[in-house]
Amino acid sequence: MAIKVFELFHGAVLTKVLRSEKPVSLRLVETRPKENWSTYTLNDTVDLLISYSRQPRPLSRQGGTSWTFVFSENQLRQLDPSRRGRPVWAALVCGRKSIDRGDMHICLLDPDQLPQLLDFCGPPQSLTVRAPGDRRSLRVFKDRRERFVVPQSRIDRWEIPGR
Repeated sequence: MAIKVFELFHGAVLTKVLRSEKPVSLRLVETRPKENWSTYTLNDTVDLLISYSRQPRPLSRQGGTSWTFVFSENQLRQLDPSRRGRPVWAALVCGRKSIDRGDMHICLLDPDQLPQLLDFCGPPQSLTVRAPGDRRSLRVFKDRRERFVVPQSRIDRWEIPGR
């Protein structure tokens, strides 16, 4: 059986999370298997939604690359902490069609940032993540305005609550 693209990108995030010094328990929440369900529960205390984009665009003026993430109504429901009863984090995988060509990143957004970026009850919405030439941090844009600067090391330093 062939490896699916989402399995590669989800695997990248899960490897980062599970190969930490602190033990982590993992559970996939699959209530609608025919839909693209992308939420994992970690240590029974937080949820992690994984989304990926494989279509980078070069940033002409300042150098670097940007990726756009479109969140479906289904994904917005998954991001809504009031439906889950747990804080929700989002790992945005900035990928490429060919994984050996160019840099790729994981932008980890926390539960406080998500409601400032997305309307969980609204129609599909998008965010843009930029990896500027300095490559130390990622910049998150909504409606062409920079909203957050996220350290690239955030996923590696994330202390997952519980256990």
